[in-house]
Amino acid sequence: MARDIFRKFPNKYDNLIKDLVKKVDEYFEVEAKSAIIWVVGEYAERVPEALKIIEGFQAGFLEEPDAVKLSLVTAAVKLYLKKPEQSETLIQSLLKTATEEAMNPDLRDRAYIYWRMLSTSPEKCAEVVLGKMPNLSCESYNSYENDLVEELLAQISTICSIYHKTPE
Repeated sequence: MARDIFRKFPNKYDNLIKDLVKKVDEYFEVEAKSAIIWVVGEYAERVPEALKIIEGFQAGFLEEPDAVKLSLVTAAVKLYLKKPEQSETLIQSLLKTATEEAMNPDLRDRAYIYWRMLSTSPEKCAEVVLGKMPNLSCESYNSYENDLVEELLAQISTICSIYHKTPE
């Protein structure tokens, strides 16, 4: 997924962003839509048509799957934080729809939290929402021995897998 590539190799494949957003109308799968929305929000300052793309998804907001809605709300907040003068109407409309008409409580809660953060302190909201994300890497999994990993997988439905400790 392009989103994972951008996270794993930050600033290495930025030239692909324009090519990905050119084909925004060709993304039909939930994961693909969610990923392209993430890319648009994350790189809104580099995507001249970011507002148009987010508005396009906003038009059918309530019909989209929850994963797309969640990505859209976050991307709209990122767009607003990066280009507030262009996207003020968009963010108000989207957050109003998400808090008043969405059925998913996680979506409503996320929208309420963003709305509260933006109205209280946009600077602090920017620190949280636009903060640097850790790079994706596989190294964190290499620190466990294979026997431990297999035992934890066997205990996946128990608290052992959370604490990374065997039942013994």
